[in-house]
Amino acid sequence: MQITWDRWAVPTVVGTDEFDVTYGVGYAQAQTNATLVLELYGTARGEAASLWGPDFLDEDTFTARLGLKAQTDLWVTAQRADTLARIAAFCDGFNQACADYPSLGAGRREVLPVEPRDVIAHVLRVFVRFATMDPAGLAFAPDAFVTSAGSNGWAVSGQRSTTGHAQLIINPHLAWQGYHRWFEVSTSHPGRDFHGAMLIGLPWHNLGSSPAIGWGHTVNPIPNLTVYNLQTSDSDHYHFDGEIRPLQTIVHRIDVRGQDTVTVLERRSVHGPIVTAPDGIDVAVRVAGSLHHPATSALEGWWRTSMATSVEELLATHDAMPLPMFNMIAADAHGSIGALYCGTPPVLDDAVFEDTRRRLPGDDPRWLWQAVHPASDMPRVINPASGWVQNCNDVPWLFTDPPLDPAQYPNAIAPDVWQVDDLRPYASRTWLAQQHSISPQALLDLKYTKRALLADLALDDLCVAAAASEDLRPAVDVLTAWDRHCHHNSAGYVLFLMWGLLNVAGLPRHTLLKRPAEPGTMPGPLLDPDKAVETLRAAVTTLTALGVPLDASIGQLCTLGEGADAIPADGGSGVLGVLKSLELLPPSANDHFRVLLGDTYISHVQWGDEGTRQVNNLLVYGNTTEPSAPSATPQYPVWAADTLRP
Repeated sequence: MQITWDRWAVPTVVGTDEFDVTYGVGYAQAQTNATLVLELYGTARGEAASLWGPDFLDEDTFTARLGLKAQTDLWVTAQRADTLARIAAFCDGFNQACADYPSLGAGRREVLPVEPRDVIAHVLRVFVRFATMDPAGLAFAPDAFVTSAGSNGWAVSGQRSTTGHAQLIINPHLAWQGYHRWFEVSTSHPGRDFHGAMLIGLPWHNLGSSPAIGWGHTVNPIPNLTVYNLQTSDSDHYHFDGEIRPLQTIVHRIDVRGQDTVTVLERRSVHGPIVTAPDGIDVAVRVAGSLHHPATSALEGWWRTSMATSVEELLATHDAMPLPMFNMIAADAHGSIGALYCGTPPVLDDAVFEDTRRRLPGDDPRWLWQAVHPASDMPRVINPASGWVQNCNDVPWLFTDPPLDPAQYPNAIAPDVWQVDDLRPYASRTWLAQQHSISPQALLDLKYTKRALLADLALDDLCVAAAASEDLRPAVDVLTAWDRHCHHNSAGYVLFLMWGLLNVAGLPRHTLLKRPAEPGTMPGPLLDPDKAVETLRAAVTTLTALGVPLDASIGQLCTLGEGADAIPADGGSGVLGVLKSLELLPPSANDHFRVLLGDTYISHVQWGDEGTRQVNNLLVYGNTTEPSAPSATPQYPVWAADTLRP
């Protein structure tokens, strides 16, 4: 096994076989991110508080209440022998690096040595965390990530591309910390040659490309989480199907470093584990794909898909070893493209999608689903006549044009096309539909679009409505002069961003603009100009209280990088329909604006004649978190220049 590093600290691992290569990936992840990975594994064990104190008690409580330790046992038992052997090789490499370099993982080395069970526990936890993102707070507290999260993906067929060959842009947007971070690596052994990225702590790629195939993921609105209201007669019993049944209770004792042991009750009904929702109500949850009918082959599925030779084979491989969530946007060396709505959602025959976004009656057995749909039933498209597929976290019906017909697929698996409340899909689809043919540079320019679509749809109406208010005249002047972009020096962007965020806070975004005439076409204008004016006044008040000028640009408030390498930030919010993503978290008292999430890994794959492939990449925040990691040239300037690493 050999590891070489480029100037960006991206390793190339070359080995004699799959075990040699996964050993090298483990070694390289430890060299670059040992502390973070060890913290994630300690958390996945449910023992982080005992090692590192009360700051980790909430995570250990989450583990206990959802019964994740017992579920991990089930996942480990379900793995194939070759899967476990490959994971073991990854762990061996990780442990060896930590032995060779005792400074790696400082403050978290109590977790060593890591074992395959740690990796499986982490995989399960990642899926559960994605599945329990809960914007409505039905069972779990919503957070800023849920409001702002977004990813993009585009594929252009050989017939539509100016090169005569397929193109693919992979563009996930996740938080720039914790389990959301990506690790980029190139690997090669006989039978497999792949470049891409995996979520940190996972042993092989989750997305990327080979000489034959490539794909990216976006988060999809699949209804894996079902929440049930419980009718209880006392703290130990609940009503179901005309009977009073006892709750199953398991006592967990969580050791907390420096503090007394904490007792946590895992309580279960026939539906699943019981949690306390943000409003204080105890509800039961059922989580398809991770806790119920778990997709235990998903990790092996990622390995198998990396060896597919066509889009058709890629999707068939997924169907045999499905992921519990995510969209897949794919292209291949034959010029084909495809899109797939991944997952195995619950069978709710008499439900509509809106039922999956409310608390269901827990005493009625008609709402207790027992089966999940096979992955092969999920919406997909291969080589559409349009010559393109796309997804910006919208519904599968808008993968291409014309839209897919929801009536051809199981009910209640995705929102209808009228519930798309994010402007990025409109920006993406409108541009794609207008192109006769698409060049590589034009597709990259689409990805880096910094124009705020919401401004084109609403700003003129807003300024006209606000002009009559003397107190808002300075704000109107700023917004009128603003260039409607989020360049680092676009004066007025921050004011419009604050207006946009306040408009969508706690509300579906489609309540702001008039519904479009046809599915997938542009919405607008403003539904309620008077309300929009009041929101502008609130935005002015908020920025003034924070001491932020009304004509502030994003580059004035936020920099990327450290010290002499720091540069002004650019990019903008998906709330505004911006495709170059940089989401800011507004400050609280004595705080400042900071980056919440945005563009992370970007890969532009272009296939060519005689099996050639050009892959330009970028990992915006870089590949390392470990102080002693191989030296790395910062990638922020590459991103700021709207380019990729050649």
